[in-house]
Amino acid sequence: MNKRRTLRTKSNLTKLGELIPKVKESLGLGNSLKITALCEIWPLVTSFAIGKSSQPAYFDRDNNLVIAVKNSTLATELSMQKTRILAKLKEATKNTDITFKDIRFTLRF
Repeated sequence: MNKRRTLRTKSNLTKLGELIPKVKESLGLGNSLKITALCEIWPLVTSFAIGKSSQPAYFDRDNNLVIAVKNSTLATELSMQKTRILAKLKEATKNTDITFKDIRFTLRF
């Protein structure tokens, strides 16, 4: 019993807040979790109708958020609303670790 207590000293314990980012990084889950979070807020940023036909897909090499859309008509519509959508996304993610430079749209859904 004493041996067990000596192993659990304060100096050799890792805080959970320090451990989670390390685990996410080692498993390569960082961007996947960010995309999942963005998919949750996407219908609120656009509309539920648009949210059914498009969704955040991935971050490209330049750290742009790529949005997958169902058809070219929707891609054009979203491109015309890009400034508004980008502002809403930035506002929705301002207190998170989700950062991106810009958004672009691609035909994949």
